[in-house]
Order: sequence, then structure tokens, then C-alpha cells
Amino acid sequence: MGVSGSLEDREEIRELHARYCLTIDNGRYEEWISCFTADGVFESPRFGRHAGTDGLKKFAAMYKESLGGARVLHVVTNHTFEISGATGSGTCYLLYYHCKDGRVQQTTVGYYTDKLRKTDAGWRFENRQVTILGHS
Repeated sequence: MGVSGSLEDREEIRELHARYCLTIDNGRYEEWISCFTADGVFESPRFGRHAGTDGLKKFAAMYKESLGGARVLHVVTNHTFEISGATGSGTCYLLYYHCKDGRVQQTTVGYYTDKLRKTDAGWRFENRQVTILGHS
């Protein structure tokens, strides 16, 4: 992938990646949903495919229940993406940490594959698919 898009667009996409992690990790699910377009899709091998605002709300409820009171941290790195006008695509690595009862465990490694769209509200995920390479 080559470098494309304005510096402002590229920085906004990096901020989108950070906001995605911080909102889901802190239980701010409505804000997490706002990281997606209205018709946005999230796909996960564990939780399945969830489309649109209602589908993302369903995922958020399932995800919250799956935590069992644990605190989690999504860490994303090695961002790369291409921008063409108001659309883009990219990927980044995912490190997932599970924190409970004073213990921290890196439980998952993988990566996200993204389709991005610039909306009136800024850059959003049109489709975000997580691929898991391994679990602990």
C-alpha cells in the first residue's frame, strides 16, 4: 500500500482507530457505534457479522456480556491505509489484553481489515473485519 490522502485525512483515520479502541474498552458503546457509518458492518470470527446501527447494538450487548466483569484493552499498531477521495481501505495489527483480578493476560493477536468512508461527520468504518491469528 502506498501513501495517499491528505495529512488531515490520514490523521483523522488514526484518531478513528484510537477512538474505536478507547470507546469499546471503556464501555462507551454508543460512541463505539458512532465510529461506523449508519450502514457499517463489523465482522468477527467469534461474534459473527453485525450490520447497521441495530446490528452493532446487538454486538455491543453480546460483547459486554462476554467480558464477565473483566477490563479489556485493544491495542492497534502498524496502521497502513490508502485513500481515494471519500473512500479508503487499510489494515492494522491487533493486540488484545484481558485484565481481571489483578492479572493481565494478552489473549489474542490478529489484525483488522477496514473499508473506510468519509461522511459529513468525518471518517468512519464502512466495514471492519477482525482476523484472529492466535489465542492464549
